[in-house]
Amino acid sequence: MESEQDTKELSSEVIENHNRLVERNTRARELGYDFEEGIKFVLEQSLPLGDSVLEIGTGKGRFMTAVAPHVKELTTLDVSAEEQYFAQLNAAYAGIQGKIRYLIQDAASLPWPDTTFDAVLTMNAIHHIPHFEQVLGEMQRVVKPKGKIVLADFSPRGFQVIGRIHRSEGKVHQRHFHDLRNFQKLLRSQGWTTRLRKGYLQEVLVAWQKT
Repeated sequence: MESEQDTKELSSEVIENHNRLVERNTRARELGYDFEEGIKFVLEQSLPLGDSVLEIGTGKGRFMTAVAPHVKELTTLDVSAEEQYFAQLNAAYAGIQGKIRYLIQDAASLPWPDTTFDAVLTMNAIHHIPHFEQVLGEMQRVVKPKGKIVLADFSPRGFQVIGRIHRSEGKVHQRHFHDLRNFQKLLRSQGWTTRLRKGYLQEVLVAWQKT
């Protein structure tokens, strides 16, 4: 936790954004989902990640701020400039903004050459992407040989809880239905080694190549 002196060095916008995030995390916890525990589980399944990492789906930067201390450079991509702005405020609060590069881009067509990143990952964004198979192909293309791909999303029970949280806010949680087991089968058919784990309302598929 930041000291009073540390907090004074942050802008009011950064502090207000952080307070809003804490409030939403608290409401979510009361309704059955703890964002910190979910991130902790996914991160434990993902590490180590290498030096250069690409994240698909920045969102508000919760997972990004957890990953950044474990890597040298993190590039994060999203189609929403508004969401990335909130993520940048969260990075400023966490003091990790110097490690992160931001890009507004459709993940179905990544602007990097082949074998650019040590790891490519995504958490709780897959259900927002209608044709995720195209995105997965791009993730495979830009990851280095012997690199790692991490696909994480809510479990069926997790989606029920998240839906309840959205309804409590007067919203509907829009989603596309993807099954990580189908992506696991696809990756295995292409020679990838995979590991699928479930825990704390999350599912995490990790894939890597030995050769």
